[in-house]
Amino acid sequence: MSPAHVTMKKKAVLSSIAFFLALLFVVGPGKPYAGQTRIIIGLDGAKVEIPSTPERIACLYHPAYDKIVMLSKGSRIGLMPEKATPWAYKFYPELKDIPTAPFSALPDVERLLRLKIDLVFYPKGHVNIDKVVQAGIAAVCPFNDRFIPSTMAEYTAEFKKQVLFFGDILGPDARMRAEKYCTYLDGITERISAVTSKIPESHKPKVYYGKMADLYSTQGANTIMRWYTELAGGIYLPRKLEKYFAVVTMEKIVAWDPDIILLGMNGSFDSIETNTAFKGLRASKSGRVYKVPAGIFFWDMTSCETALLPLFLAKKFHPDLFKEWDIIREMRKFYAEIYGIDLTNRDAERILDGMPPL
Repeated sequence: MSPAHVTMKKKAVLSSIAFFLALLFVVGPGKPYAGQTRIIIGLDGAKVEIPSTPERIACLYHPAYDKIVMLSKGSRIGLMPEKATPWAYKFYPELKDIPTAPFSALPDVERLLRLKIDLVFYPKGHVNIDKVVQAGIAAVCPFNDRFIPSTMAEYTAEFKKQVLFFGDILGPDARMRAEKYCTYLDGITERISAVTSKIPESHKPKVYYGKMADLYSTQGANTIMRWYTELAGGIYLPRKLEKYFAVVTMEKIVAWDPDIILLGMNGSFDSIETNTAFKGLRASKSGRVYKVPAGIFFWDMTSCETALLPLFLAKKFHPDLFKEWDIIREMRKFYAEIYGIDLTNRDAERILDGMPPL
């Protein structure tokens, strides 16, 4: 047999093996129909059998819906965790007709079956998912609750892993969108870090973050607000608190006397109502109390829009260093490239101000 025939035979064998492996992955051992189910490993390490193309998804994990609409389409969502934001309803009107369920409540299995849910995203430790699994509905935890990042780089890597995980579950097109998002996230992070990494500690503002609805509720160490505050060139005052969602006293805040106070949205799109006790603080006296923006989801949570949060913060912390950075233009670019949304200047300004759409 000539070398050319040997080479062709090897290629044919390899092609057959590749086809068999691909078929095994899609169909799964013992599955009667191609494309019916597949096995994935959740980010919590659990092996789960899911529909190859889930179309009726229940989001019992709050930040799941914004990843689904970014990577795919809102019509694939069959159940929402409470209500979405006003901006989510504006940009994805199909979300308005989707039923909701209380966050952290025990899943109503009969309701899930009635809604023909074929996949559930759930927050491990917050809901009892056993009954859902026993009813034959696939359930996936889309984050690793045991992983605690110790650096900004570790946090970013884990967050990108989550976005790519959603992309893998939602399909090839969604995977490509997820990769595009991660590329954007790396790019804007590197651009901001190139500036803020050169700022001396003595020139960084002291920053406190609290929720609008409860100013004493904050985020502690290893949280999105800690890492993005530091990336933006600030000193995050609650960084030594161990809990993710921590609570502090007024006395502690007074002792810190922050240069800047950030108010997390936590579902509120109202004007700022600062506690009268805050009026004596340096941040209030200098007018440096800012709402964290909220769009399709809340920027102070694990939202895909948090890619823009460091730039928002950097412009508040160091306006002179970032005065040439046009955040409105960056937002319009981001929403167009990542979400496919034609964001107007007015929309961008209202999102930055924590206001609902007109």
